[in-house]
Amino acid sequence: MNQPDQSDHRPAPGKNKLRRREFIRVATTGLSGLWLAGALSPDANADPNAPRDLWIVPHDALSPAEQAFALTLQGLANRVRPQIWMKAGSTYQIIEDQLKQEGVRFHHANSIWELLAQFRDVVKGAFLCRINAPSLNVATSLCGLHDAVALDESLMSRAQTAKLNIIADVREWDERKAFDRYRNRFARGILVEQTPQGAGPGFLRDYAVAHNAFTYYTTDDGFRTEAARALGPDALAYGWGPSEYPWVKSLSLANATGVGSDWSLNLSALQHLTAGPIIRPKRPVPPKEDGVRYVAFVMTDGDNVQWLCGSFVGNERYWSSPLRGQFPFTWEVSPMLTQVAPRVLKYLYFTAKDTEGFVTGAGVPGYTYIHFQPDPRSIALQAEPFLRRADLPFVGILNANEGHLNETIPLLELPYVEAVLYKDYAPYNRHQGKVFWHQGKPCISFRYMLWQGLMTPQQVAQGVSQMPLKPLSDENSYALVTVHAWSFGDIGGPLEAVRRTIALLPPNTHVVTADQLVTLMKSNLSRLHMS
Repeated sequence: MNQPDQSDHRPAPGKNKLRRREFIRVATTGLSGLWLAGALSPDANADPNAPRDLWIVPHDALSPAEQAFALTLQGLANRVRPQIWMKAGSTYQIIEDQLKQEGVRFHHANSIWELLAQFRDVVKGAFLCRINAPSLNVATSLCGLHDAVALDESLMSRAQTAKLNIIADVREWDERKAFDRYRNRFARGILVEQTPQGAGPGFLRDYAVAHNAFTYYTTDDGFRTEAARALGPDALAYGWGPSEYPWVKSLSLANATGVGSDWSLNLSALQHLTAGPIIRPKRPVPPKEDGVRYVAFVMTDGDNVQWLCGSFVGNERYWSSPLRGQFPFTWEVSPMLTQVAPRVLKYLYFTAKDTEGFVTGAGVPGYTYIHFQPDPRSIALQAEPFLRRADLPFVGILNANEGHLNETIPLLELPYVEAVLYKDYAPYNRHQGKVFWHQGKPCISFRYMLWQGLMTPQQVAQGVSQMPLKPLSDENSYALVTVHAWSFGDIGGPLEAVRRTIALLPPNTHVVTADQLVTLMKSNLSRLHMS
């Protein structure tokens, strides 16, 4: 069948500007209070690195040049504890409300120069650069190494008034020059790919500076692989590249993984905020029975840290949907949240409905294609601590089309992992529900997908009607349905598409969460696949 282009599973910034940039404030003080009452560990505020005072800056009120300046300053100030916070909505507002209730004192900065005056002691100077040009990434890379801020040339006169020392003029530099000259000084295990154009100056740079990370943006896949290898092993690449598949493939070839975060704010602060134990809500497993079939719907794009930390919670198509709780549903989430924003993951678990489950999204620890990894065992071992901290033994991955289910053996051999949920790059359900078993653990490929233009609710329901009713003996009695996060906007979003699909399902079909489906399948069938 001819299918629409499926070359990028995330919305393009230009086509979905509001979806990715519009932070909708929906959190209330009462909701934050509910979270505080039951979720924070008793000793959370005893953390010596807990924030005491936060200087807050309204992100959207700043120009791109000012945002780049403020974020690089934020990265310096937040190295040990949160001291600067970029004000935004949705999940960011929820965390801000939590901090206020914990007694953190907030101070509002009216300009970046006021912010500089407050934190002058951590700034030794500036790198002169141009936004919308590679030199901004060069400056970002060097700021962490030299305790400096990125200064766009449009701010030069004001910087002179503030007596800000110019360490170097890098306006004619590119990322290759910075990499070749400083590669031995950049942090290992991390790199940041962030466009210097458009909105790119205003996101993620605080985290790069806080971690002395090499920052670049390239269409040269070979250079990306080279940098990821040099800064490895098993590097984590934050941000996003020009195109999804080449970005992930070139990282995978270096045994690296990607963390979708190019529109992230406040990661340098969020990483320090303690959350106590993060415990995924457990759902009771339905009793064994025959004569039925089981279906689980799983939302895509949980690898997108930027989305989960940003507009996800406040958007009525997702976490604020009035349909949540009306039927079993599973969300992909990134285990990387335990490192960059543990409170966000804990908040999602704490506010989940009784009908909701969680799995990891698009690979672990970040987005990667197992098929291209030189050492998949090494990445699996790297991922396990993240999975444990996130309480996520159900691992969702997305592999290259050339890949096979048995490539997940390194993951299935991790003691903590219970199962792998397998998607192909295009289409997601390329393997049509096939199951690979290893030592009693299943790797289950998605059988169907709800994706506007590819598969409708009617087509999914028709496919389910052809499934057998033998869950005690036939693995084809189980089906995973991937739900495309960016589809069905014209009818209210993907959850509405799920509701309509469920209404069309044939009798004797039980809708469960993905973790329930896996547990049922293992309980009923693993005895047949223990070798």
